[in-house]
Amino acid sequence: MLAFIWMDTSPAAPGAGPLLIQLIFLVGIFAVFYFFLILPQRRQQKREQEFRNSLKKGDKVVTTSGIYGEIVSIEGDTLLLEVDKNVKLRMEKAAIRSYAQPPSSDK
Repeated sequence: MLAFIWMDTSPAAPGAGPLLIQLIFLVGIFAVFYFFLILPQRRQQKREQEFRNSLKKGDKVVTTSGIYGEIVSIEGDTLLLEVDKNVKLRMEKAAIRSYAQPPSSDK
């Protein structure tokens, strides 16, 4: 497209300059995508997987839908969450967002 701007006028290698510049530019674009999009996403997924693997019975957690509860049992990729006395929900581990923080007291 803008190859005429980068044209090398030396007779030794006609056409090699623009091709090299385009190749470097293309590699640069892929590097930017990798370091700014792909790598942070992989790190986030790894942290989430480590969190889910560290869940255990008795942990107080919050689901992605905002439900607070305590883990009663874990069976593979599912868990039983007690949200109130005698009220239990079976959920996927992927639905757990974080550990529950104690509510702040605004007095």
